[in-house]
Formats: sequence, C-alpha cells, structure tokens
Amino acid sequence: MSLVSSGSDLLESSFVVDLHLHSNASDGADSPSRVMERASAAGLKVVSLTDHDTVDGLEEARREAGRLGIEFVNGVELSSSHEGRLVHILGHFIRPDAPELMAQMSRYMEKRKNRMAEMIGRLLAMGVMIDPDEFMLEFGNAASIGRGHLSAYMVQKRIVNRREEVFEKYIGEGGAAYVELDMIEPAEAVRLIALAGGVASFAHPNLSGADEIIPDLIEAGLVGIEAEHLSQGDDDRRRYRDLAEQYGLVLTGGSDCHGAKPGPERLGQCRQSMGSFRALQSRLVSSD
Repeated sequence: MSLVSSGSDLLESSFVVDLHLHSNASDGADSPSRVMERASAAGLKVVSLTDHDTVDGLEEARREAGRLGIEFVNGVELSSSHEGRLVHILGHFIRPDAPELMAQMSRYMEKRKNRMAEMIGRLLAMGVMIDPDEFMLEFGNAASIGRGHLSAYMVQKRIVNRREEVFEKYIGEGGAAYVELDMIEPAEAVRLIALAGGVASFAHPNLSGADEIIPDLIEAGLVGIEAEHLSQGDDDRRRYRDLAEQYGLVLTGGSDCHGAKPGPERLGQCRQSMGSFRALQSRLVSSD
C-alpha cells in the first residue's frame, strides 16, 4: 500500500504544503473528507492529517485527497510529556498498522476515556451542568477523545460562549477541572514513529518550553522541527531556524488547524515549501 499518493511536479519554492491538520477523528471539528476539501479550496497540494494519538481518519482522508488531486501523507501527532511539560511529536509517512504504534494508541484511547470521566466529574462537582450520558452519546465513539470535544460540547450547550473560555476557566493545564493524561516520554514517541517507518518532528516547540531535550530527541531519531506555527512569533521562528541549522534538522510547518470557526481562516497558514517537504521525505529514504 502506498503511503503517499502521486502528485503533479511542483516547483521546489512553491509554498503549498501543510503537514499539521486535525479532523474529528481526534479533536478537530471537520470530518477527514471535509478537511481535504478545505485544503483543496485553500490551494494546498501536499497535506498530512495528524490527529492526536489516532490514525482512524487516514483512510478516509487519503481517498478524498486522491479524488481532489492532493498528495497525501500519513500522519499522527503523539502526545508525550517531560517533567510535567506537554510535548507533541509529529510523525509523517508512518505505517498506520505498525504493531508498537497501534498498541500505544490503544493504551492512550483507554486512558483518555478514563481521564474524560474524571474531568466531567470535577466539572459537575463545581456546579457546571453537563449531562455525561449526552456528552458520551455524541463524542464517546471518537478514537481519541479529548478536551477539544468537551469544549465543543460546552459551547454547544451555551455553558460558555467560546471554546477558549473552557480552557481558560476549567480545563487548561492547572485548571480546577484539568486532569493530566498519563503519557510516554518524548524520546519514546520519536522511537515509535521511527519503528512505524516514519520521520518525527518536534511540533510547536515553543508551547512545550523544553528546548533542552532537543539533543536527546535527535539521539532517539528526531529529524524535523516545526519552526512555522501560528503560536510562534518572529523571535521564536528565528530561534528554531537557528536550532535546525545547528542540529541538522529539517524545518517543517503547518497550520495545526482543528476546523472552521469564527475568526481568520487557519487552514493553510504557516505553509512550508515543496523543497522543505522533499527534504523531510529524503530523511525517510536515508533512514531505511
């Protein structure tokens, strides 16, 4: 089975690549097919679906990407933590059926369900009127249930006005209803991606505040770093470009879009060039 569908030849300087997109297989708002439709409308030619700790949306996304003439890359975003800091590792060109990767995603699925039940219990204890049965009926079948689903439900029920408010008031890290997910170490996430035949990149590193672990991640097999991300300002981007040059990492970028919502369009922002994408792809070949 081909992991990447054929695409037309593109100039290396064309910024038509977005390697960080989410669907409702995890905490995105849109179906995998709809994500591909929106990517096509944005003029993207190469995309990757990188849902949190699940690959359930890849097959649907790949079929729709093929129909639309988009080059599609299998992806995932693995959750990990280091000394209490959340670290996300992107994996591209992975084999979705790789045994060790599948086993870890199954463990995360069970942990996420238990975590969600505990967070809902805390919200109820705080007097937040949530119907657990109703919530699970709507979101319980998600392959990777998470805080995004809970925030969407609370907006839907008009408990809050916007999804960000849920994180600010209740379930952001350190919030009264926040429950930490028991996660693997970042180096283990990198290793699992490599075992699945993929290449690993450090996602939005500024949000982790853990630049000191980059040498250890490289030793584990890290090949890329997401310098282009909407959460990172000019100084951040310069820092990660410098670190990429220092350590020989490939610069990656993606919009980290979780779906259409009020405000500026996010999908297709922070694109990367075809040249950068091919450089990432070449690391896959050289690591075989």
